[in-house]
Amino acid sequence: MIRVNQVARDMGLSRSTVHRMLATLSHHDFVEQDEFSRAYKPGPALVDIGLSVVQNIDVRALSHGMLVQLRDLTNETTHLATLRGTDVIYLDSVESNQGVRTGSRMGWVLPAHATAAGKALLAEKNDAELAALYPTGRLPAATSRAITTLDELREHLTEVRHLGYAMNKAESEDDVSAVATVVRDNRGRVRGAIAATAPRSRCDDAWFKSTATATMSVAHQLGQLTG
Repeated sequence: MIRVNQVARDMGLSRSTVHRMLATLSHHDFVEQDEFSRAYKPGPALVDIGLSVVQNIDVRALSHGMLVQLRDLTNETTHLATLRGTDVIYLDSVESNQGVRTGSRMGWVLPAHATAAGKALLAEKNDAELAALYPTGRLPAATSRAITTLDELREHLTEVRHLGYAMNKAESEDDVSAVATVVRDNRGRVRGAIAATAPRSRCDDAWFKSTATATMSVAHQLGQLTG
C-alpha cells in the first residue's frame, strides 16, 4: 500500500497533484483507498489487466521445452497445433532422435478431422458448431482410413471425449499414426493441442496407450504454465 506523501516524495510532485492523480485512478478502479489507513492499494482494474496478461501468454513461447520433454518421454516426434476452421495448423515440432521417425510438421496445414490434434480440438465443439463447420456433412478423405461423414466424426469425437485424447491411425498419411490431447489452462480454456506422431509400423495398442499417458501428462503441465 502507498500513501499520498510517499508518492509525492518519490515523484517530486506536490501533495495536491498526487491526490488528484490518485483520485482519478480510483475513479477508474485502478487503485482503491483503504477506509481506515487512507493508503492506496491496487484496484480491480489492475487485477483484471494482470490476469489478462497471464491468460494471453503465447502458448508457443512456453511449449517448446514441453515438446522436448514429450519427445524424450515417447522417443517420438512431437507437435503443437491449433484449430483454424476445419484445418489444424502446426505451430511447432520437435523431431524424434530415432533413425526411422516422422518429420517436423511445423507450418503444415491439414484437415482437422484426419489428424489426432485436430480431432482433439474438434471434440471441444458441440453438435451445432460441428454442423456449421461441415454444412454438407461430407468430409474429404486423405487416405482410405479417414473419416468421411459428419455423423461418423460425431461418433468418433464422443470416444475422444471419453478417453481424453484422440488417435490418428493412418488417416492423414498412409504411414503415420499419432496421439494428441488438448492443452487446457487453469481456467479450463483450450489453448491448443499437443501430439506425438510415429511411423504406423510401430504403433500398436501398447504404443497408443503409453503415448497417450505421456501426452496427457505433458499437456497438463503445459496448461499450468499458461495460466
